[in-house]
Amino acid sequence: MKQLRARTDFETARLQAFLRDAGAMLRGDTRPLLSFDEVRRAARLEGQTYRGLKDVPIADIRGSVGRPNDFDASFLPVRPQMRERWAQLDAAMRRGEAVPPIEVYQLGDVYFVKDGHHRVSVARHLGWKSIPARVIEVRTRAPLASDMDPAALIQAREYVDFLERTHLDRVRPQASIAVSRLGRYDRILEDILGHRYFLGLQQYREVDMEEASASWYDNVYKPIADLIREYDILAHFPGRTEADLYLWITARWLELSRAQKPAGPAEAIADILFETEGAGAPPPSPQVLAVLQRWLGPPRRVIELPARLVRRATTPRSQPTRDPA
Repeated sequence: MKQLRARTDFETARLQAFLRDAGAMLRGDTRPLLSFDEVRRAARLEGQTYRGLKDVPIADIRGSVGRPNDFDASFLPVRPQMRERWAQLDAAMRRGEAVPPIEVYQLGDVYFVKDGHHRVSVARHLGWKSIPARVIEVRTRAPLASDMDPAALIQAREYVDFLERTHLDRVRPQASIAVSRLGRYDRILEDILGHRYFLGLQQYREVDMEEASASWYDNVYKPIADLIREYDILAHFPGRTEADLYLWITARWLELSRAQKPAGPAEAIADILFETEGAGAPPPSPQVLAVLQRWLGPPRRVIELPARLVRRATTPRSQPTRDPA
């Protein structure tokens, strides 16, 4: 009888997996079980530490080491050949028999099963909230959020490539450059390369990439980011990041310069904020307006732009860019 119950549980779990996958396909929201190997390659593994035995929330177990196609994103079984092993565990766990702890890798708030996939699947089906696990915490060069998906992995790979070119995380460990769309790290890298060229002209010497990255962060990016944070400018642009606004502000700065208008970070911010007033965004607060007035008047706060971008600003274009793609 118990064996029949276990086999019925397995078929029920497989049916749930099918229905979940079918519903996800109809909604256009197909999220497979995360692959640890793909995450490791994208975010670049930096090290690991054994954290011992602890109870792990089953809801936070969202990935697999080596078996991402045997279970769906909810750890329901998808292959019929898994029935015997799954049913045996189901019957044993229903009888209250002790099962060995699983082994997992922890990345942020997400866990990847190294050993114990069937135990996680059965425990989740039985409604367990947590499961004993031996935990190995891993560190990656690019940070990843708990809601990571394939797009986030592509973005993490772009960030790792950016860091390996600039070494920004080594020379300025406090720097965290996050963007909301793919392709924007290439644009920031172009800014740094331009800043490197500008420094070389100023100092009559070859400037290495690490020095250029540190100088760009200290003298170009951080002053703009500080202004964005201090006056909560991101509140006017939901879904954007500081780095998104940095790109937008510098692009607008160059447009104003090309149009032979007063140009600088404050003027660019004012132009963007005033432009969005009629587009459903909240109007600038009195605090933001006050700081913009101080920035617009003398003495002007100076932030050096790369020479390459200054040359680009003087090249006429048919239509100015209003918002980064």
